[in-house]
Amino acid sequence: MADNDLFEAVLKHADIVQVVSSYVPVTKKGRSHVCICPFHDDKHPSMNISQEKQIFKCFVCGEGGNAISFVQKMEKIPYREALAKVAEISGYDDPRLHENAYVPVRDESKERLYRVLGDTQNYYRYSLSIPEGEKARGYLENRGLDRDIQQRFGIGFAPSDGQKTVAYLQAKKHSLKAIEDSGVGLPSGKDRYAGRITFALYNPNGQVNGFSARIYEEGQEGGKYVNSPEGPIFHKGENLYNYHNAVPAARIEGAVYLCEGFMDVIALYKAGIKAAVAAMGTALTKGQIELLRKLKCEIRLCLDGDMPGQEATIKNGAALTKAGIPYSIVDYQGDNRDPDEILTQEGADALVKRLNTRITPFDFALKFYSAKADSLDVNERKHLAERFLPYLRETPAGLQYEDLLNRIADATGFHKEAIRELAKAKANEDSVDEQPVFVQGRILPPKNTEGDKDLKRLVFAEKMFVHYMLTNEEARTYYKEHALLFKGKTVHEEIANYLLEYETTHPGDIDIGQLSGHIAEIGGEESQDTIKELTSIALEEDIPPYQQGCLEKLDTEIHQLNDRLTAVSSAKSIMASGTSSEKAKANKEFVERLRQKQKKRG
Repeated sequence: MADNDLFEAVLKHADIVQVVSSYVPVTKKGRSHVCICPFHDDKHPSMNISQEKQIFKCFVCGEGGNAISFVQKMEKIPYREALAKVAEISGYDDPRLHENAYVPVRDESKERLYRVLGDTQNYYRYSLSIPEGEKARGYLENRGLDRDIQQRFGIGFAPSDGQKTVAYLQAKKHSLKAIEDSGVGLPSGKDRYAGRITFALYNPNGQVNGFSARIYEEGQEGGKYVNSPEGPIFHKGENLYNYHNAVPAARIEGAVYLCEGFMDVIALYKAGIKAAVAAMGTALTKGQIELLRKLKCEIRLCLDGDMPGQEATIKNGAALTKAGIPYSIVDYQGDNRDPDEILTQEGADALVKRLNTRITPFDFALKFYSAKADSLDVNERKHLAERFLPYLRETPAGLQYEDLLNRIADATGFHKEAIRELAKAKANEDSVDEQPVFVQGRILPPKNTEGDKDLKRLVFAEKMFVHYMLTNEEARTYYKEHALLFKGKTVHEEIANYLLEYETTHPGDIDIGQLSGHIAEIGGEESQDTIKELTSIALEEDIPPYQQGCLEKLDTEIHQLNDRLTAVSSAKSIMASGTSSEKAKANKEFVERLRQKQKKRG
């Protein structure tokens, strides 16, 4: 576990705005900063970043914490590794950051599978060079894939006798179970990729974690490609082909091309473009979008020019827009050939020229949908117009906005003013509905359920008290003297207790960012809900300023509300399972309580 003073030193030198903006675009808004939340499918900036308190909070999905927990969630790494990453981003160094305690903990079961796949890749490369691989070599050479390409992209050959690969791996001391778990071995004891040309697949760290194997002769059985199955270390949706090779070039060039397949990536490399990856499918997954985000550069969509490729461009563009990742689109100008075909038929210069012919997402969408407009009825044209509304929302009023209106009107056949009114009517349609109130240990009942208002009032009263404890020493003292203030184990009681424990070594003003880290250090993964609620309370704007006497009033209100809720719960329990006399008595008492409440309101 990290030393407390090291953890606090890193947070002291870190600026949470700098840390968050190294992953997602951040915009200043008043005293705070906002961004698209990367932890849910966010459409509008719903994450608030407080530079003053050094915490972040998404008011839609509830995620919150400090700079270290943000990196932990983004990178999906242990807290101590995230600590070192934040130090790196902040330019802070300390000898303890380089000690063995900060070396990532390896999963031996997964490391075993990586060793299997590494040895398999060595065997496939060797097999491509022997006489049995002659036909496969001939096929590759005819496709323009020379030895340099074969080496760079990890191309090999799996012998047709599927038992040879397995026997080789067993000779390297790998068990049949490990060979099968790696995806190489089948239950029959043979090689899954036997008789095919193999393309090694790599994780972002450059380790082989799977294969895609292609037929190369007519009459070969099976589909064109056989791919690694999902397993402990291979998840198709969390990989991009050639990503580990493309990272350095993408950061130098400030851009990376996203292609559709392996051969397209290789075609770009042969044309002199090293910053290229492929999604191994047409639609981007959340995991792949996060990999692209980490490159911190422009994405150039270069999917095929046929209809499926162009439809995928529309879909992937929308996903990149939601993620706040800048992108442009290669304009195929009606050419249905893929990059490999252009390279083969016209050469590298023609391919580079095509790749440098790019258009904006709006122009691409306008061009794509306009081609369909003539065959649409009125309702379909209305839906088409709605497709362009997000572009209008992102454009401030002015000449550019008017130009977009005119172009959308021309494409859809509606009057410009009709489009303007449609944009106004749909202005808030994409807003996310408010999430139901949830507090650890309590879930608010459905609307119009007896006790709903009381429970909401109780939750807010507890929030107020904790808020005052964060900002006022008197509130912390009062809580110590009234240990039974919060009845039952709730998230607010947990925060209060963590706060008092933190205060023993940190007298004076409470640092919210450090407190959330303190909770994470002690509570681990189980403390995530506590941290979410802490950041929510710290940024709550509806809590009135602290005043003398407010603690006593809150104490009284919390006890009264707890008593009423306990009584309602007891009455419901009796009404559900009690005797007739018990039910009658409970009903009478419940009605009397309601009358007393009405008198007070009156």
